[in-house]
Amino acid sequence: MYYILVTIYSYLLGAIPSAYIIGQIKGKDITSEGSGNIGGTNAYRVLGPRLGIIVALMDAGKVLLALVITSVWLNTDLALACAVLAAVIGHNWSIYVGLRGGKGIAVSIGAYLFLFPVMTVGALLSAVFIVLMTKYVSLGSLNFLMTMTTLLLVTDTSLWFKGLGVLLLLIGMYRHKVNIRDLRSGTERRFGAK
Repeated sequence: MYYILVTIYSYLLGAIPSAYIIGQIKGKDITSEGSGNIGGTNAYRVLGPRLGIIVALMDAGKVLLALVITSVWLNTDLALACAVLAAVIGHNWSIYVGLRGGKGIAVSIGAYLFLFPVMTVGALLSAVFIVLMTKYVSLGSLNFLMTMTTLLLVTDTSLWFKGLGVLLLLIGMYRHKVNIRDLRSGTERRFGAK
């Protein structure tokens, strides 16, 4: 029963559509501009750098709140893994905006920073380097998820977190399926491109 409650409140927190809310405040429907994605990268493109960064921080903050509540209340590896997974699913398929959402990267980063700060910083540096070199945010995002999954699998973490890493990678790859296709065909839009 406890884990069901963790899943419910984490999903509802993760489902808060930060980019959509900020877009509405600014008089823009982010679902119909740019890629139509309700995430940090599209918010950056449509709403500008400052608001894009605010959206990414809000997205990371959603899962951090879920994890803080869970760690204070239950604090088991399974409960924390449930909180992260539910928040990412909520962000990607938000009940508040017709099951639309983002791709879960900022939420995953926030969760990993809370759970595995040292590993996450290393994976983030690798991802940022790739983005700077290639200008492909999607490639950096996927690299981050793959690096974290690999680190979780080869280090002394619980099976719940290893499983969480694999699931977040699979979800991330699914949400980036169009980007992966475009990367393979050479038509993926580079960061900063109009």
